[in-house]
Amino acid sequence: MKSIFLILIISISFLGCSENILGKKEPKIDSMFPPVPATDARKIEFVQLAPVWYGFNSPEDILVGYDDLIYVADTKNNRVVQLDANGTLLGSISIPNPVAIAQDRKLDLLVVGRIDTSFSNNKIDLACVYRINLVSVSHQISKAIAKPIIIHPQYVLGRTLKLSDSSIHFTGIATMADNEFYVTRRGNENTNIAQAGGTDNTILWFSSKDKFITPLVSYLSALGSGKASAYNLSSITTYAVAPQRANVDSRKSFITTLIGENNFKVQGMRFSSGREDVAFLPDPNLDLIDTTLGHRFLYDGNPKDDKLQSSFIEPEDVTYAADRGFIFVVDAARDSVFQFTSSGIEGILPPTFSTEKKNIIVSFGGRGSGVKQFKNPKGVAYYQADKILLVADTGNNRIVRFKLSTDFK
Repeated sequence: MKSIFLILIISISFLGCSENILGKKEPKIDSMFPPVPATDARKIEFVQLAPVWYGFNSPEDILVGYDDLIYVADTKNNRVVQLDANGTLLGSISIPNPVAIAQDRKLDLLVVGRIDTSFSNNKIDLACVYRINLVSVSHQISKAIAKPIIIHPQYVLGRTLKLSDSSIHFTGIATMADNEFYVTRRGNENTNIAQAGGTDNTILWFSSKDKFITPLVSYLSALGSGKASAYNLSSITTYAVAPQRANVDSRKSFITTLIGENNFKVQGMRFSSGREDVAFLPDPNLDLIDTTLGHRFLYDGNPKDDKLQSSFIEPEDVTYAADRGFIFVVDAARDSVFQFTSSGIEGILPPTFSTEKKNIIVSFGGRGSGVKQFKNPKGVAYYQADKILLVADTGNNRIVRFKLSTDFK
């Protein structure tokens, strides 16, 4: 009798418990299933990666090559440094005052530097482009030879050396998909378009065999302050960029930066082969000004006035990220990196979860040596494999890397 009574009590207790187990009581959703956290679009930004790479002396350029290696123009150490993607030093090669680097699709390095010579018993140094064949030494740059291939003004027929030629500088270099390349030249000695080799301020076009094709003096004004200017060019990039692939952009169009008195301190020029009388024109694809899409633009800060590109002071380098269509510009005077879309809108498209309707600005910088700060930066590159932005922070003698917060898994 006692056992039957005990069973009855246990059964009633189980039924009471089962009501809770079967969920008759409403669960507390907030504690059991936390809501998706609110996302603030303003937190989308570039994040600095550790470690910072040191061991340089005023590095003025950085390149991610077609060989997936990284090259630094270690300017005041008079060398070009070769690194892997982790920043491990693989080797270096001596080059006087290197300021710009490019790599063609044969995996040769092209380096802008200087070379010593003599003139009328005077020792002078001249602008020079060096070619470094890496394949022949199995990419061991320390075993390679830097061969001077373009010395100013030897590449120009009809030009003889003058003492004043030492004041001419090559400032940038960029290769094309067919291994032809451009070199930016700067100087104030000659403004005569009819002179052999053209005005000092211009862009030089060379073949893949290092033969001088033409100066772009017919399309770029040596002292102009508007579009299609070559006044005090500081760098150049094409759309043919690493990594090595079958569909490398074959356009001969380019983007340049200028540090002279110019209303357009970053300019795009489009190559057109459809008309015999015109080869290069200002690229209309870069000057989109639509305030419904963006807050700031490559060519304009306020579409209702004439103060174009007021955000730039001394843009020293530009690079193109082919996988995203981003244009990156580093400004030495503003100690900042600017990011634009391929249509000239500053910022990135808002993600799907954002309530923002316009491009979100992710440009950053500021004077200093701390996180996301720079001192006179002069070089910028993009490593597509890991979506990493690299900056040659010249005044701080370092290379700093960044990644968009939305690219972290």
